[in-house]
Amino acid sequence: MNSNFLTLASKIQVEEIYAELGTTEDKIKNDVEAIMEWTRKQPHLPNLEGQKQKVKSFLLACKNSIEKTKQKIENHYTIKTLLTYLTRIELTNQFIDKMNECYVAIPLPILTNDANRITLIHLKTGDMTKFSYSNYSKCVLMSLDIRSSKLDNNKKEILISDMKNYTISHFTAHLPHINNIILCLMEGFAFRLQSIHLLNVPSFGVSVINLFLNKINKKHTTKIYFHKEVDELKNYIDPAILPTNYGGTFPKTSEELMDDWKNEMLRHRDWFEDNNKLLVDEKKRVKKSSYTFDSVDGSFRKLEID
Repeated sequence: MNSNFLTLASKIQVEEIYAELGTTEDKIKNDVEAIMEWTRKQPHLPNLEGQKQKVKSFLLACKNSIEKTKQKIENHYTIKTLLTYLTRIELTNQFIDKMNECYVAIPLPILTNDANRITLIHLKTGDMTKFSYSNYSKCVLMSLDIRSSKLDNNKKEILISDMKNYTISHFTAHLPHINNIILCLMEGFAFRLQSIHLLNVPSFGVSVINLFLNKINKKHTTKIYFHKEVDELKNYIDPAILPTNYGGTFPKTSEELMDDWKNEMLRHRDWFEDNNKLLVDEKKRVKKSSYTFDSVDGSFRKLEID
């Protein structure tokens, strides 16, 4: 692990995660190697020799199931290839400038007592002329990808989404992409969801959120909380973790943390360039994929997440 930004799970917390999943460090090493050997026999998959940490993260997110991990890896690189407009991260000066101007999408530095990582997202401005759905999504996905691949060792994910600067136009801009972003997140990335906290949801946004909720398994709607006041977060999250503008005592605002996280991403610019090259080669695929260009634009089955 190599992060100047994130506080990682302690040895005790890691052991607790392993115990809950019924595994050990030695077993994980053996399982990862078994999965790596499987990837070497899949001619359409990219060369994953430098991706053992990511494979390990996928294995833990799949609750130590080798077969589910294989499927998740297959999904990840296939969907990553199909949805490059969401998954290809190029840290150009233009992208960085837009990110600084418009978006906050940060993993908070301190883990919860249960070793869960909190991600906070919100718009810096309600100016729709500055908004790009793909760039906003990339800010979230780039964080998730590099954390699972290189920087983090958390247990589950907690998301806080503040919609205080959302207009009707922002919600409308989401509509063409709902299927793709859910497919990307829930089938293309491996993580365990603890909870989602939605702040300042305007009345005109409820129908779009309900459309999103209808795409995921009903049992997970119990993990989603709506809050009218920022102070309500303190009932679920230790204030020591939250930035000062979200009622916390962590000594920075979310915008200041975004500046720090941006610098962390720039430290790993080479990693993102290399990661962009890890795509499937459909010409070499032996077995037909579950996903095609038609499926990413159309409807698909409701998704199971854990």
